[in-house]
Amino acid sequence: MSRPSEDIVHGELHWQGFHHIALVTRDLDATLDFYVNLLGMQAGDIFRAVKGRGRHCFVKPGDTETWGIHFFEYKEAQIFQSAETLKRLAQEPESEDLYRSLPGALQHIAFALPSEEHALALRDKLRLHGVVMTDIYDLGGIRNYIFIDNNGIQLEAVWPSNQA
Repeated sequence: MSRPSEDIVHGELHWQGFHHIALVTRDLDATLDFYVNLLGMQAGDIFRAVKGRGRHCFVKPGDTETWGIHFFEYKEAQIFQSAETLKRLAQEPESEDLYRSLPGALQHIAFALPSEEHALALRDKLRLHGVVMTDIYDLGGIRNYIFIDNNGIQLEAVWPSNQA
């Protein structure tokens, strides 16, 4: 194995973004159904369970270099649900729930969409499937809304604002 150059040792590392995020699910099949059939993402091969590690699969969010989300199936996984918080936000968009975080380290995962047209099409599809979501919010140069996956994980759809 070669040694790193002095420039790298004493300089900056050149990060290239996230490679993947690993999450757990109790039901890999239901999770793949949600991400592939509802959100239109691509699933890779399903790796079989080995010893204490459950089945697992990468889900790729579009034409990107990242490998996306690496879901591991653990039937006994404890996943904090956020559906009730999002239901309150759907009923009262200015609720203080907007500024609260869930127990645990992961707050949400944001996925980029190219336009409001795409975001509204996804919103209609989510509504048709009874997925809980917030109102649309403006955050300067972006617009967004939050929804939950089949595990109760908060996801965010983000797209560029048309404001000049």
